[in-house]
Amino acid sequence: MIKLRPAQEAILAYSHGRMAVSAVPGSGKTFTLAMLAGKLLAAGYASASDFLDPRQDQRVLVVTYLNASVDTFRARIRRRLEELGLPANDGYDVRTLHSLALEIVRLSEGSLGDSPDPLVAGEAQSSLFLSQALDNWTGRFPDHYRLFLSGDSPSELSRWRNTVLKTATAFIRTAKNERYHPQVLRARLHDTSLDITNTAADADPITASPLLIMLTGIYEEYQRILDLQGVLDFDDLIWRALDLLEARPALVDELRLRWPYILEDEAQDSVPLQEALLSTLSGEGGNWVRVGDPNQAIMSTFTAAHPGFFNAFIDRDDVLDLPLPNSGRSAPKIINAANRIVDWTTDRHPVPEVRENTFRRQHILPTPPGDGQPNPPDTEAEIRIRVFRSQEDEELPQVASLAARRAADYSGQTLAILVPTNELGYHIAEHLDELGAPYDNLLRGGTREREIASAMNAILAVLADPQQKRTLAAALDGLHDLGHPAADFPEEQLPHLTTLLRSIANTESLLFPWDENDLENSLPQNVATDEDVRLLARFSDFLRRMFELRTLPIDDLALAIGDALFAQDRTHEADLAIAYQLAIVLRYWHEVNPDWRLPELSAELDSLARGRRRIPLPRPSDYGYEPQPGRISLTTQHSAKGLEWDAVYMVGIDGRWIPPDLDAHFIGVDENFGGDPSAEALAQLRYLMQGDAGLYEGLSATESAHVDVISERLRLFYVGITRARRFLQISRSRATGGPGREKQTEPATILGVLYEYIRSLPQ
Repeated sequence: MIKLRPAQEAILAYSHGRMAVSAVPGSGKTFTLAMLAGKLLAAGYASASDFLDPRQDQRVLVVTYLNASVDTFRARIRRRLEELGLPANDGYDVRTLHSLALEIVRLSEGSLGDSPDPLVAGEAQSSLFLSQALDNWTGRFPDHYRLFLSGDSPSELSRWRNTVLKTATAFIRTAKNERYHPQVLRARLHDTSLDITNTAADADPITASPLLIMLTGIYEEYQRILDLQGVLDFDDLIWRALDLLEARPALVDELRLRWPYILEDEAQDSVPLQEALLSTLSGEGGNWVRVGDPNQAIMSTFTAAHPGFFNAFIDRDDVLDLPLPNSGRSAPKIINAANRIVDWTTDRHPVPEVRENTFRRQHILPTPPGDGQPNPPDTEAEIRIRVFRSQEDEELPQVASLAARRAADYSGQTLAILVPTNELGYHIAEHLDELGAPYDNLLRGGTREREIASAMNAILAVLADPQQKRTLAAALDGLHDLGHPAADFPEEQLPHLTTLLRSIANTESLLFPWDENDLENSLPQNVATDEDVRLLARFSDFLRRMFELRTLPIDDLALAIGDALFAQDRTHEADLAIAYQLAIVLRYWHEVNPDWRLPELSAELDSLARGRRRIPLPRPSDYGYEPQPGRISLTTQHSAKGLEWDAVYMVGIDGRWIPPDLDAHFIGVDENFGGDPSAEALAQLRYLMQGDAGLYEGLSATESAHVDVISERLRLFYVGITRARRFLQISRSRATGGPGREKQTEPATILGVLYEYIRSLPQ
């Protein structure tokens, strides 16, 4: 018998209309939403006229943010229906927003006749298309591109290119969420007499913005590439689905009959297109339940999401607001630390806009007595704040050492090191490597990504040209770096074995030996030992299996290599996800350059292995990563959302990461603008199209963006704290930078708030 909490019982009493559920970290929102779906289905079977009728193929639609959550929801709903003695696989659909949009497009276009599904570019492909669009536009308008540069050095050109890519990503994302085609922007730029270079209230109309002209041109080129490839990006897909719903009332009626109830998960990460799509699909007065936590909204840096959308929904008069406040994840003292951050920020933060826009005042409450998920007791819990002299010399190596020691001492518990940025994480990874600590590197674009790209590239290079001895040595080196069983031997043996491979008489003896002595006879006489032959024979067996895959299409070949490298061990799920992303990149390169074969594709992959390019990688929770006891999870605060650990170490929490006010230093400010280029571009875009830049009153575009930066960093800090069950250590350093470059850093104001809280705890 499932024992529900009072808040859960209130939510499950829902029958129709709009409802918002603001769910605190660890409150069991997935469980509750699955229970609600089961309840609606059970009621439908009992009385079809009051709820929905599964016998008429009416369904509960669950929309979730992550692909990994789809399977979780399906399993929980299925389990609940089995408990109720009902058909376990009928009456519900669980979809991501993108799969829902694809289904709408498929249904609509299928009604006009048989037509293939639209091709949708993944994140990696979209990033590569945008990079190509920038290069194409720059090649045609080099003088305009260089208007913003003060010099011509390679380093400045490289920084400017990265800035433009980041700004163009935000610009295109926002334009598509507002449904502005590039041609519409171009026409408005030609027609306007507004001064869109200055969004202040007293600005005089002078001229159009060079920044907007450049970004609109890149947007046009990006869209042209998508059209030439015959693909949509994710925003295009949702946009097309929404257009179809608005243009075809009969389709809307059909879908509302099919999905009379919509349950939406992770609503705090909703973007404008998503809100418009689900609002249209549910209809005025329809049945739409939205579950999320505005205090965990941390995606506005990367997407068009903003917590204001979900907060506005919660506050609507026609929406039933039922919070989910109880959490059994953390010990009460850790819960109260998170609550203290919410209260102080809302009541006392020195920036008024931060006070008003960061947190929804909602406390996490422990679970009630007798609950099935009791909180860890405070007697088992500890919170520490540590201040180090130097980040590079003290904080990073000591945190790595402390974490490694705790992983050994508490081998039955899970543990994480959470870093503000990937760059900081790379340095900690080096210290963990030196210590030989067991850890999962979940960072994006770091050493592990390059190691995986290097190993995959080395294997592809062997398949492309098996006569090259240096590629054999590189493949052995790459497999050894990954710790693969085919190259499992002590580090000191690697130089000797790679030398043997370079000295082999003929590669056929290694790859396709005639008999058991062929390999030994091809090696230098009186140099290779029996152990050397045994190790190289194991390596040879692995390569021969790879040759059996050589005829596969490039993406299938890369996927198969990824499986061969990592699928044998669940602890390598993060590595397998990186390998799969590399397969997507290889497929894109082949589609754009159909004449390329393995040698050309291998050469391009080499650029990733050498760190010249970076690929977008999913968050750990996107692919169902589960922390393993006794192993350290190394990841960013952003990627930690959706996960939890017994012990959490948060590093680098200083005034650079969480600026205290608008006068502080902010990462991302570009001296060519005197501000944040993305913020300035988006303000100009809104002013151009709406006559209102959407800024906080009295603040510039950059200052308004800095308010949002402070707010999101505080929410990230809140997310990091609420990942910890029993142990939490937060650290900062008084200085950062190597010898001769050391800079003093200010403490984050919020750490002082937590320090006072810790001092108030009973000793």
